[in-house]
Amino acid sequence: MPDFTVKMKDGTTREFHERARAGGSYTNSMRYEPGFVVFKDEWGAEISIPTELIQEISKSPERRGW
Repeated sequence: MPDFTVKMKDGTTREFHERARAGGSYTNSMRYEPGFVVFKDEWGAEISIPTELIQEISKSPERRGW
């Protein structure tokens, strides 16, 4: 499941980690909206960050070796 790391222009870092939810099809996601990036966790909670504050977004691989 993906983890997202957001490097902000002010030098801080925000991390959105996968916490796992029973059912297997629930996962973190990210989408772009005009002027914002929206992160949604596996429980449906969303956080919107204005794009003007973001320097870089990285995403971990969705498939991991077990």
